[in-house]
Amino acid sequence: MSTDTKDYRRSSLSVLVASAAALNTIATYAADVADTANASPSSAAITNPSSIQPSSVYESSGIPVGSSRTAAPIRFDGVNVYLSSLAWGGWDSNVTQATTGLERSSVFYKIRPSIIADIPYRADRYTFGYVGDYTNYSSVAENNIYNSDFLFNAKNEFTTRTALAWGLSYLDRYDPIGSTDRSIGASTPDHHHDWLANGTFRYGAPGAPGQLEFDAGVGGKRYQNNRESTATADVDISNFGTRFYYRVAPKTRLLTEFRNTTFDYVDDSLLLDNSERRYMLGATWDATAATSGIAKLGALTKDFKSNLRKRYIGFTWEVSLRWKPMSYTNIDFLSGRSAVDPSGSSTSFVIERNNTLKWTHDWTGYLHSTASAGVQQLRYQGTTRNDKVRTLSAGMNYDFRRWLSVGLEYSLFDRDSTIDTDKYIRRLTALKLDAAL
Repeated sequence: MSTDTKDYRRSSLSVLVASAAALNTIATYAADVADTANASPSSAAITNPSSIQPSSVYESSGIPVGSSRTAAPIRFDGVNVYLSSLAWGGWDSNVTQATTGLERSSVFYKIRPSIIADIPYRADRYTFGYVGDYTNYSSVAENNIYNSDFLFNAKNEFTTRTALAWGLSYLDRYDPIGSTDRSIGASTPDHHHDWLANGTFRYGAPGAPGQLEFDAGVGGKRYQNNRESTATADVDISNFGTRFYYRVAPKTRLLTEFRNTTFDYVDDSLLLDNSERRYMLGATWDATAATSGIAKLGALTKDFKSNLRKRYIGFTWEVSLRWKPMSYTNIDFLSGRSAVDPSGSSTSFVIERNNTLKWTHDWTGYLHSTASAGVQQLRYQGTTRNDKVRTLSAGMNYDFRRWLSVGLEYSLFDRDSTIDTDKYIRRLTALKLDAAL
């Protein structure tokens, strides 16, 4: 099971999108290891599935994201249960992402257990999941993190033309010190509770010339500590959207999409209440065994409730491409541009641009390697601040058994900024164990 997250110094809102991604990941994982003859790939149980921005292969803690082993289910009277765990141990040269001269290094230990219960019933499917994420630093114990995600996902097929995918999630999480602008220099991580309820309704048979999808969702985030800096980050979010697919070839579809997201801050002293709209055109294809992807381009508007803020209009795009030159090699390119609310006391929003290139290769049936490079550009509107984050990673994995592999990974983060105190370099070296029962 893979989990992609947004920038490791993420905004205060991105965890809600991450929770939607987690719901989809749970569903995809269960479907991959179970019988998927009746599963419909267009019924992704997330709100506005296309709103998940292309991202790097790193977590908010900076630790590389790994893929879990293919698990064999434990069967209980029609319920398939999957157990897996990822574990890392290694060295972090800059735990709190501090500027030069203030770095604190440490040995770290990390474990991510997961348990997933998948219940297929006729053409429907129900999935319950728990994903833990526990990180301990031997020399920087105040930045220890204990995240817990509780996830539910369902897919209901009413007829060959209509289907509903929906989900619920509750997340108990922490923002590591230095992972957001507000937490720079903090003494403890910011603790928050998040929730999300969402659904996608599809009309149109899988092979039909046209398909319609309608999305709706609500969510919220509430911080539990450090209220002097987190009070203005509590937020309620609602969204709706629709998209239309038109098939122009057996494996190629054009699409048009509209999405609206409203951000309502509990304490709006920073005047950040706003509504964001995206108007997109694009295409999705799986034209050959070697190429597949989705690409969308359009306009993004951001309208603030306060008359003191100007309306923003700009370009937005979302691109995810895969090239498979050989059966044992994948090359993925991810790119996106969006406007995000700040993760600190700044009164400006941020134009965020991401580009990531990732290569995976199977040298044999049991030896695998990965490498990736990414660049993220952040422009803080109304200020002189501009940041650029470069990321590099490489790893090698060896499969000892079907259910167990061991790997070695190295990651480099280099953040440049027009604000000297926001510059930093971070290196991580980790040994990884990946097990699935």
